[in-house]
Amino acid sequence: MTSGEIRKAFYDYFIERGHELVPSAPLVPKDDPTLLFTSAGMVPFKPYYVAESPPYRRAVSIQRCLRLSDLDEVGLSPYHMTFFEMLGNFSFGDYFKRETLEWGWEFLTQVVDLPADRLWATVYNDDDEAADIWRNLIGLPADRIVRLGDEDNFWGPAGDSGPCGPCSEIHMDMGIEKGCGRDGCRPGCDCDRFFEVWNHVFPQFFQRADTTREPLARPGIDTGMGMERLCCVVQNVDTIYKTDLVAPIVNAAAREVEAATGERPVTDEPDVGLCVIVDHARAATFTIAENINPSNESQGYVVRRLVRRAARRGHALGISEPFLYRIAGEVIETMGDAHPHVVQKREHIALVIKSEEERFLETLAAGSQLFETILDRVRSAGSDVIPGDEAFRLYDTYGFPVDLTQEMASEHGLLVDMDGFASAMEEQKERGRRASSFGDGRAGAREWTGETMRDGAAAVESQFVGYDLVPSDAGDAELSNEGAYSEPLEATVVRFRPAAAEGDVEFTLDRTPFYAESGGQVADVGTIDGDDLVARILNVYLEDGHAVHVARLTEGEVRPGQPVRTRVDLAVRRRTEKNHTATHLLQAALRLLVGDHVHQSGSWVGPARLRFDFTHFAELKDETLRSIEDRVNAWIRADVPICQEWTGLEDALSRGAMALFDEKYDDEVRAVSIPGVSLELCGGTHVGRTGEIGSFAITSEGSVAAGVRRIEAVTGIAAVARARAHAELVREAAEILRCAPEDVAARARALQEEQSKLRKDLSRARSRSAGETIAAIASDAREIGGVRVVAARTEAADVPDLRTQADRLREGLGSGVGVLGAAVDGRSTVIAVVSEDLAREGLVSAGDVVREVAQAMGGKGGGKPHLAQGGGGDPAKLDSALEAVYDIVARLLGGA
Repeated sequence: MTSGEIRKAFYDYFIERGHELVPSAPLVPKDDPTLLFTSAGMVPFKPYYVAESPPYRRAVSIQRCLRLSDLDEVGLSPYHMTFFEMLGNFSFGDYFKRETLEWGWEFLTQVVDLPADRLWATVYNDDDEAADIWRNLIGLPADRIVRLGDEDNFWGPAGDSGPCGPCSEIHMDMGIEKGCGRDGCRPGCDCDRFFEVWNHVFPQFFQRADTTREPLARPGIDTGMGMERLCCVVQNVDTIYKTDLVAPIVNAAAREVEAATGERPVTDEPDVGLCVIVDHARAATFTIAENINPSNESQGYVVRRLVRRAARRGHALGISEPFLYRIAGEVIETMGDAHPHVVQKREHIALVIKSEEERFLETLAAGSQLFETILDRVRSAGSDVIPGDEAFRLYDTYGFPVDLTQEMASEHGLLVDMDGFASAMEEQKERGRRASSFGDGRAGAREWTGETMRDGAAAVESQFVGYDLVPSDAGDAELSNEGAYSEPLEATVVRFRPAAAEGDVEFTLDRTPFYAESGGQVADVGTIDGDDLVARILNVYLEDGHAVHVARLTEGEVRPGQPVRTRVDLAVRRRTEKNHTATHLLQAALRLLVGDHVHQSGSWVGPARLRFDFTHFAELKDETLRSIEDRVNAWIRADVPICQEWTGLEDALSRGAMALFDEKYDDEVRAVSIPGVSLELCGGTHVGRTGEIGSFAITSEGSVAAGVRRIEAVTGIAAVARARAHAELVREAAEILRCAPEDVAARARALQEEQSKLRKDLSRARSRSAGETIAAIASDAREIGGVRVVAARTEAADVPDLRTQADRLREGLGSGVGVLGAAVDGRSTVIAVVSEDLAREGLVSAGDVVREVAQAMGGKGGGKPHLAQGGGGDPAKLDSALEAVYDIVARLLGGA
């Protein structure tokens, strides 16, 4: 049976028995922080084992899984992979052991036709019920039923907590020749004879994070059978790398090695390197298809490590260029029918993998030489441990991840001092902390003055009340907020201290309308005043959760407990809000037009412009940028209301809110919604309606890091000013070109074509003139020792022009020596040519000639026997140096 036929048969079998077909869940588990990846088929169903009313009582699925615990087994074991598919049937308080074991046996022996006499079963030590089902209901001989302990036959939980219980596994006897040869070899032995096909878990307990367990109110069933393993036994091959799911990818990897080295590796028994390439190509393809891109954080770091491990294996096999992205193409060809989402992401997957390969190959080339030096040093010292500071040097200087150093070291039988590496890393961080200094007026470690306790309770400090500011003058607010300030807000100073800049102060308030810099949005500015106090707020930043105001005093002083009036500069605030809301529109447009792999990687929002960093692996084309601009401006013209609300984190995420991956959120969050466009978790300030933004214009797009692009843009008045400036440039160009503004481009192209034609004409004229000049120079050659010699000064547009003239001189001379000199860009340049016969016989070398000529000017030169170049020195000595050529050649010929 093919893998496709097995897949259909499995679904059909369990659907006929009342199971709900559930599509594969994503590789990153939803709402399960205890797991980095979905590592088993039951992971998406974990809540259903304890739910009062699960959506269905029976389910069947084929789940995509990534299991990093098998990473080191890849290639060494014929049956282990990091990425695999798991077939499973599940019961949530419905059927139990008898049904699942009977169905499992029937499916294997009657549907996919495995030989019953080669199948064994294992059960948990004290699980008499399962053993009785196998012996008395199914009829398996007692000597093929093996009782094992916790390590083999108690499964779960997946992650730190969840359902778990005893299990019963079905094993295939792969033949005595695969075994260890010991008497009593049976399932549970470490040899390769008995091959686990299907695990039937009986979740009877719920294990908490502290490892304590309590019985489940409704025991269930959780089974898992690796698709690749099942194909292995059904298709009667001895390794998963020979199955129809994997063999085409092995062949593709072998072709890459053959193309690079001329030798095709063995594919019947692929070596470890080939297996790693194949497995990691599958894993990378499916993770990247789900927008898990290479990075230095969490799941992204795993993807980066997989791609780089495969690339290094390819490099070790003789492949020096990026290749894994082509293997990913074969993965898609082989598995795309069952997983159409990878077909849709084909181009994106290839782009991401190739980009990561290119970056890693640069790292590998830079660091490998140092690694070899360290290796020699360690061996010479008689040690088997690479010092931690050396591993850190590889990391710090060449970007070598320490796990790569560990892997390379292990291949040479060495270890890495990880404690020493951690110590070196901490020392660098400490140096960074000591060297850091604030340039924004922050006071650093200066002591606060003021009470943090009032009336026997903790003082309320830094309550932000600035989301809904009202202008003090409605007229000013309507006029782009020039000079407009918010209505005064009463507050009380809690603490103060001197700021880093002399004369400035820092203080906290019990409540504040000033937004503190965070989330990429700049701080508000404004004024503060009170009795004998006037100050300008320059900056606001967060320290230990409190808003610290940096102010420049105009009058008076700041005191704890002092009542003050605060006013926010709305000119700055409103323009910043326009740019902030525009970043939300921009991200929505990017995800709509570029792909849902786009996620925010960073941002900066100020009053003058915005900057948005996002995950993507290629430059955006001009037409794409125009489409993004058009989409954002369409949403602005639609004047969509902005909805801002406080809500529970889980509620917001369940509604599809976008969140920053590395951001830590409280249980209650602020959600900013633009209906029909976007929903994001965001604590920043925004306009009330998209129409307030006015307009949006992209000013630049470029790369800031591997896999990260940056768009900069302006909005509102700044966008209008930019458009006006461009219009003025076009108007000025039209005046200069003497045409209408709409004809500027056509006129410029016509002038460009005319200029190109004139340059060609000029080049031809120069060529004719140079030919005549060179012919005249060649005719003036003198005969020295039977050799024609000529030296002359000429005119040349540049060095290549001078070299062309020198080649012509050599042709015109026939057999002889020629030297031409010219002043190019104010610098003397000489080129010497020697005919092939003289150079071949060693009578005279152009390199020797030009070296002495250049020295006569105070310069340097050298080259090949038939052609050499020199220059520099004093331009005034060019003519005398050329005159010396005849004596130089005579002396060299005399020496010959």
